[in-house]
Amino acid sequence: MSGAELSSNDAERLRAFERHGHDALATSYHDFFSAITGLAINPLLEAAHLRLGTRLLDVATGPGALAAEAANRGVRAVGIDLSPRMIELAQRLYPKIEYRVADVEHLPFPDQTFGAVVCAFGLGHFPRPELAVAECVRVLSRGGRVALAWWDDPSRQRIQGIFREAIADIGVSAPLDVPQGHNVFRYSNSGEFLRLLHGVGLTDVKVTEHTTSYLIPDTEALWQGGLGSLVLTGALIRNQDQASRDAIRAAFERRASVYRSADGLKLPIAFKVGAGQRPA
Repeated sequence: MSGAELSSNDAERLRAFERHGHDALATSYHDFFSAITGLAINPLLEAAHLRLGTRLLDVATGPGALAAEAANRGVRAVGIDLSPRMIELAQRLYPKIEYRVADVEHLPFPDQTFGAVVCAFGLGHFPRPELAVAECVRVLSRGGRVALAWWDDPSRQRIQGIFREAIADIGVSAPLDVPQGHNVFRYSNSGEFLRLLHGVGLTDVKVTEHTTSYLIPDTEALWQGGLGSLVLTGALIRNQDQASRDAIRAAFERRASVYRSADGLKLPIAFKVGAGQRPA
């Protein structure tokens, strides 16, 4: 499951791909996907054991909703993201919160600045996750907590799963600007998630599983929403010729139809929250 660490060159290629992709999709991501990633806000904030006045860093803040909700609970929140467009959007949506463009491997804060660090669904996008989480621990005060959410396996997380399986049905290749060897679903495995948290020196480490469902009106809304939110998956599809895109869409329709109900597509959602404490 673990895979080899990316070289510095491949890590930079992946970082550039992620930055460009999330810049391009910032608005459509917010319109469709923020409500889905928002399902992890309460579990993350609970796992961080926040108190009034805690200084919180929200890594990969995207459109900024997690940091804003933390601030609503009396926490002093700062959000960072690699994507300038995401930060522009977050600052426009929540003008009272501090947001900054920053790379998780090089956080622009002194040691022990924050009482808690949280991250909703950034982990699998980080080119070198061990370095990224170690940097989060660096800026965490002693006794503070880290809480990270990542998606469960696509067989249980069906928004990504339907797209990934439809692509696999057709057997198309990845975009050339995406380095091979990066396993986006590495931390869908609880053992890998636990090893990551223990490996950066955290104690009281735990990974909890969360399942729910999410209603989407129809297959067209899911197709357009997914293409407008899932950076790698969208690139995989857009990279194909028209015949291949049509074949992927047909496979997608077949797989999505399983979840059709009287109210729309009722899709299983599953994610994990891994958390731990920096020793006092």
